[in-house]
Amino acid sequence: MKMDKEDLEGFATDSDTDIECLQIAPLGAGKAAILFLLSDADYVTTVSVIFIVDDFNPKTARGFLVTSEWLMSLSAAPSGELFALEATTWIWRNADANWTRDKVSEKSLRQVWAEDSGGPIAVGTDGVAYRWAGSRWQPIAPLGSNEYLDVHGHPKHGIYACGEMGTIHQLVGTGWRALDVHRHDRFRGIDIAPDGKIRVAGDDGVCLRIADEEVTQIEAAADMTYLAVRNFKGKTYWGDEAGVNIEVAGALEPFEDTGIASDLRSDGEFLYVAGIDTAWRFDGSKWKTLTLVYDEGLRLT
Repeated sequence: MKMDKEDLEGFATDSDTDIECLQIAPLGAGKAAILFLLSDADYVTTVSVIFIVDDFNPKTARGFLVTSEWLMSLSAAPSGELFALEATTWIWRNADANWTRDKVSEKSLRQVWAEDSGGPIAVGTDGVAYRWAGSRWQPIAPLGSNEYLDVHGHPKHGIYACGEMGTIHQLVGTGWRALDVHRHDRFRGIDIAPDGKIRVAGDDGVCLRIADEEVTQIEAAADMTYLAVRNFKGKTYWGDEAGVNIEVAGALEPFEDTGIASDLRSDGEFLYVAGIDTAWRFDGSKWKTLTLVYDEGLRLT
């Protein structure tokens, strides 16, 4: 549905409209792209908004994209190109200030991750995965039919995807290799740390650390769904339905109440957290926040 300014104002200010911060894509040098979604309860009507901001200063924020399509994931490549996943089979690409939109998959995708120099990767249901090869998306040979929910990697240690039924797969060449952790949990988030340790966050308080294929259960702060995990400046942070936790001596301790921490990203300089309607940035000592509001237009405060 196309919206004019009057329609957008009515939708954005409707008490039944939810505003979500979905993902933050670090762009380097303190710059970031932030994806917000406005939606009704059934996601029938949606507005996706991407802002570019410098140093998390709202005065620098500029609306980079506003669309009635439902964008659900955002990531930036080392080149600065942005890749956004539209629910659930299209991927948008921004290069040279122009957006293109490609139908990538017949099956639903769940995440796009573009930080690897070898090219962005998109993963989704039934074990489907695709990699951007400079001019088109090429399928990665599936290994099983379990759904992937997240993908992450490190230049020294490779790229891994996680998902349903304890799935953790490492990308090897043009295919996957299974890492068998003898679990059947639903893994929602994965992190590959600079030291090579793999961590996965999942349902029912499942938080695992894997080193040399040895699996250690991290004691969760609560028996809830853990949505994301990220290493930042030598420490590990876990996102759940209430906020951010920090890993200390094999257990999680509450760290910051962000309402929810549905996604965690880092560029090494900052940790970025997707809260409810607010984007959070942590520099190791203090937080900055940006909240989406409607004030004669969509703005960050």
